[in-house]
Amino acid sequence: MVLHIPVLLTQNQLEQDDDCACPDKAFVLAFDYANTEVDTDCACPDKGWGLTTAEANGRTPFTTTPHTHSQPLTAVHTLLYSPYAPGGPSVLNQAAYARWQTFGRAQSLQEEIDFQLAEQALLQPANAGFRAQYRTPETLTAWLHITNACNLDCPYCYVRKSSARMDEATGLKALAHIFDTAHRHGFRRVKLKYAGGEATLHLKLVRRLHDAALELAASHNLALREVVLSNGVHLRQDDADWLAASGIKLMVSLDGVGEVHDRQRPYRNGDPSFAHLEHTVDHILLPRGVKPDVTITLTRLNAGGAAEAVRWALARDLPVSLNFYRQNILSASRQELELEEQAIIDGMLAAYAEFEVNLPARPFLNGLLDRVQAEAHAHTCGVQHSYLVVTHEGRIAQCQMHLDQPAPATLTGDLLPLVAAGPIQNLAVDDKEGCRSCEFRYRCTGGCPLETFRATGRWDVQSPHCRIYKTLFPHALRLEGLRLLKISEQ
Repeated sequence: MVLHIPVLLTQNQLEQDDDCACPDKAFVLAFDYANTEVDTDCACPDKGWGLTTAEANGRTPFTTTPHTHSQPLTAVHTLLYSPYAPGGPSVLNQAAYARWQTFGRAQSLQEEIDFQLAEQALLQPANAGFRAQYRTPETLTAWLHITNACNLDCPYCYVRKSSARMDEATGLKALAHIFDTAHRHGFRRVKLKYAGGEATLHLKLVRRLHDAALELAASHNLALREVVLSNGVHLRQDDADWLAASGIKLMVSLDGVGEVHDRQRPYRNGDPSFAHLEHTVDHILLPRGVKPDVTITLTRLNAGGAAEAVRWALARDLPVSLNFYRQNILSASRQELELEEQAIIDGMLAAYAEFEVNLPARPFLNGLLDRVQAEAHAHTCGVQHSYLVVTHEGRIAQCQMHLDQPAPATLTGDLLPLVAAGPIQNLAVDDKEGCRSCEFRYRCTGGCPLETFRATGRWDVQSPHCRIYKTLFPHALRLEGLRLLKISEQ
């Protein structure tokens, strides 16, 4: 049987129910990642892509899906992951794995387990493979650049610091056009990211925009999600109370513990900031029920401290996202930040070891590797399709990394054509050289297009960090498999 967590039967229930998966009965563990979200400083697409095959009937022969990733998980469990799987990987017991192997020879679906293997795209019609089908994503994500100001001086930041900030009129106008754009394109929800600089320096404006967004969402019959991106050092008790009451998510940046964090995220006067961040989390946020998502930006400088940062976050049961540094105009001279493959791989593997020691029950695969998603998708992010940035001046940019390169037009009419026509080319992974036959292509989708273009001068090739992805993703999948087994036994 396919056990779609969280509607999961416990192992005791499985053993007591004659129709369930006893040790000698084939079963599959799988998780539906469709509604799982870990916030980062990027906008991953959702539900913007599907898979179809030729229509099958009871006589249609099926075979194992080519390029399916396989790895032993325990002595009696195997992890399988089809390139076309709708969500995360599947964990098979010995009976299910043995049955899957028999489809090396084409045959029709006969047993209950056969249909469940096909549901996970581990089997496909022998004469018709899967075909990608693009469709409109469900979420329009908008980054609202509240201010250029920040109390920290992070060396990899792409924002030109100043006191400039968004005024209320600009913010309200932006929201009106964002919701109108979402409505006319058939999106089901709007996600707003309040960012900077440091958006919490102007929480009065964020609160006003939140109130307006609630009204607009209701009037357009759209769902609303919101997140405040913060360095975590400026939040006060009243701010935490408001976040808890409003239901707005908070994402804080953590680049290490102690000196490792301070090296990359000092105050503008050079003072350390980690102690203030830790105090905010432990004494202001958590006591009020605010559990922030933690994002860790890895550079050559802090890769060795990733494990300690993950341990710090997991000890507080906080969601974690591991992301890679991206060179920008302001950081181009900082060669010490450049990613070094082996240092990143070693640091990430040490971080994964921390996850294994303190394995969360909460789904976490989407945060384990920069821009990688469990759910099948064709584009790395929503740029050109379902994502836009509004500068503090009310201009439109394709990506927050392009704040200095907004579109010539300002807030007017339909906003998506403005970002679709911009210079960033966010191609589908099947259009990228070096990606088309990779078993993981619909998970990393070739990596960040801006980073690829910076390194190669091309949009249509694989990520310069391809070896990092290929090395680490099997380890990330293993952690997800162990998580599925853990919660199946609870």
